[in-house]
Amino acid sequence: MMTMTRRSHFQEGKMLSTFLIFILFFFFLFLETPVTGEAMINPIVEFSSREELVDIAGYGEEKLSTVTISGKLLCHACDNNIHHHHAKNELAVIIPAANPVSGASVAVFCGTSGKSKKSWARGTTDEYGDFLIDLPSHLHAIPNLEKVCLLKVLRLPNNSACRPAFTGKHKAIKLLYVEDGARAYTTSTIHLTTKPSKKCKNIMARKRKATRNIY
Repeated sequence: MMTMTRRSHFQEGKMLSTFLIFILFFFFLFLETPVTGEAMINPIVEFSSREELVDIAGYGEEKLSTVTISGKLLCHACDNNIHHHHAKNELAVIIPAANPVSGASVAVFCGTSGKSKKSWARGTTDEYGDFLIDLPSHLHAIPNLEKVCLLKVLRLPNNSACRPAFTGKHKAIKLLYVEDGARAYTTSTIHLTTKPSKKCKNIMARKRKATRNIY
């Protein structure tokens, strides 16, 4: 009887010791958890404001770089009646002044030739025929955009005199300046005409060439 009582006390003591060990194990486990959690926190989350976080990621409201392409779109109303004009000097022939085309859709296409996908951005001409296209940020890393980008007039407004004869031809761009993370490109003035006679077209080309030589 005494032996059974001692064995029972021994088993109870063993169970109590095991229970205490489990309690101590979980106590130290929960005690260490906050320290471990703090050690794994990314230092970036220490920034308090949303603005700081998005700027660190490079997608803040303040753009890290800017790339723009500007240009001008003009329409020349070349009257076919000029074919019957018998001026001695063709450069003396009076041709109506070019009118700015407002509301035209202009786009820049960037990419290599072949089957690779091209990126593009679009802009609209204002009342003076001027346009300014702000390129998306994924194109900013391309160093020589003038080698891979071309400009094209996509659409003219319905009231444009040049619309019936319009053909969207590609125009090259050139670098204007680089300053403080900004790059500006431009294209030569885009001249559109109505359906002119061959003579009218030639006179207009000579007039433009003569004007360039003066300046």
